[in-house]
Amino acid sequence: MTKDELQNNSFVVNINNSIQDAMGAITDNQRGTVVVVGDDLTFHGVVSDGDIRRALLKGATQLTPLSKIINMSARTVTEAEAKEGVVDEIFQKDNSVNLLPVVNDKNILVDVAVRNPRERKDI
Repeated sequence: MTKDELQNNSFVVNINNSIQDAMGAITDNQRGTVVVVGDDLTFHGVVSDGDIRRALLKGATQLTPLSKIINMSARTVTEAEAKEGVVDEIFQKDNSVNLLPVVNDKNILVDVAVRNPRERKDI
């Protein structure tokens, strides 16, 4: 994906965005998770439906910045791993993983691997 494509899709949100922005993206992408990046596409982590729910229960609001609730220990794959088929192995082994950030050696997001990219859930 190009930088513009990464910054303008429902799988990626900026770290300065709010919980409300992430909720909208998660609703659009129907995968329960978004990848969180900085302005330069530096990978920071992910935010899931569960992260948002737990934050709201602890007193966060929809306007709380994602930087306050981000999961920074999220699984990523390198460009080389993605080319070697590691993404498919992870998707086969762990049904809870729906998105995998693909990063380069500088921790810059270069792609987002999506489980069943053509399938959409009925809402």
